[in-house]
Amino acid sequence: MILRILAVGKLREAYYQAGVEDYLGRIRHYFPIEQIEVPVGTGEESNGGGRGAMVREAAALRRHVTAGSRVVALERTGRPFSTEEFAKWLEECMNTAISRVDFVIGGAWGLDAGFVRDADVRLSLSAMTLPHELARLVLAEQIYRALSLWKGHPYHK
Repeated sequence: MILRILAVGKLREAYYQAGVEDYLGRIRHYFPIEQIEVPVGTGEESNGGGRGAMVREAAALRRHVTAGSRVVALERTGRPFSTEEFAKWLEECMNTAISRVDFVIGGAWGLDAGFVRDADVRLSLSAMTLPHELARLVLAEQIYRALSLWKGHPYHK
């Protein structure tokens, strides 16, 4: 199984880049993981305050999703998992014919409603709204924590 993080925009701050890369390196001890960044949509002001940008971003994200992928849309109103539930969910993915899990993070305007509706899972990292860069860091840490828990590594206490 391959894990992928599909995200709108680049990590601009060095501390986010360093944190995400650190966790991706740790995850690679267990599974292949990729990070794919798609361009930020433009023209928010002329397209309904972000709606046009979200549609363009969703189209760019969809081009990276392939048949057989389990698509997980990160959404504030999605399903909240405990770490243990998330670890169990990942293990279930590993034990089925799922070849790839795509975790998808929107940009500053979030994910397009149609993209969220079409996703297999809607995952909430918090009921609070997080900056998309911080969401990517938290997601990478939680993937690592779930895999550590699954492997019995002492990282998860």
